[in-house]
Amino acid sequence: MSAVTPYTVQKFRGGYALVWYEGEKRHRRQLASMERSSADAEARQLWERANDSPWTVGRVVEAYIADLADKQAPSSQRRKDAWKAMRAFWENVDPALIDRKMCQSYRDTRAVADATARYELLMLSTALNWAGPAKVPHKPKIWLPEKDEYQVRYLSRDQFAKFFAAVKAPHARLYVQIGLYTMARPSAILELKWDQVDFDRRKIQLNPDGRKQTAKKRPVVPMNTILYEALLVAYAAREGVFVIECGAEPILSIKKAFQAASKRSGVKATPYTLRHTGAVWAAEAGVSMAELAQAMGHDDDRTTQKHYARFSPEHLRHVAEKIAQPRQIE
Repeated sequence: MSAVTPYTVQKFRGGYALVWYEGEKRHRRQLASMERSSADAEARQLWERANDSPWTVGRVVEAYIADLADKQAPSSQRRKDAWKAMRAFWENVDPALIDRKMCQSYRDTRAVADATARYELLMLSTALNWAGPAKVPHKPKIWLPEKDEYQVRYLSRDQFAKFFAAVKAPHARLYVQIGLYTMARPSAILELKWDQVDFDRRKIQLNPDGRKQTAKKRPVVPMNTILYEALLVAYAAREGVFVIECGAEPILSIKKAFQAASKRSGVKATPYTLRHTGAVWAAEAGVSMAELAQAMGHDDDRTTQKHYARFSPEHLRHVAEKIAQPRQIE
């Protein structure tokens, strides 16, 4: 049974059915939808209408996450992961009882950075807003930790070499190479299919045909020689349609492979570390912020400048030179 929903959607008589349990008794209801994504949405709506239990924080957040999944929102997986960490504290809480002290108590239970706790509490606030007054008549004001200055976490070249040497599984090694050399977001890499890889032009179309671009754009990126050769080897050995696969099945999460490699190497890295690492290396090599913004899928270079400009060897150099004119202080 799903960790997010108390029911499942299963194939049934050429279509789909909503399946749930009451104790050990199994119930099943035929759905009208014949396509999986619409069946999931139909099941969620039927379940919510039939469920007369109170709108606890758990019920609100899980319904919110299910709605994001129905819409194929790029943030849905990250929010699922966040809810796994939040669930024990918040699941049965009445939203009307949430106050500053409760939010601070939650923060004290989380051995994470303020930025992570802030993200989780912001997600809680967003879910309660999504629910509206019909489900949450008295929406509380959520206390948030102070917003820290954003720190770019990246690996030096020596650190990366040590980490990469500790990555064992072939699909995980390929993921690391794609992540570093394309700076693509984790979801784009895990969803990448072979028909998006153009070997003739040495380009990867990170946004598949038919997928609407979101605020987190997926650009067309070139392959360097290292990545091109790695992908050729993987393509020859492919078993399915996904680039990152294991036994013809797509990989839904790469986090365990990163955790294992981090432990073996002593170099802590996450899937998102690769995006930052590639961007920092490019900036250090003198790549312009405008070009880097395009490669990373930023709308313009303001975000790129904010996070990566300071790594460029030319960053603010002209200011220092102007200070030294018309003559240097001796």
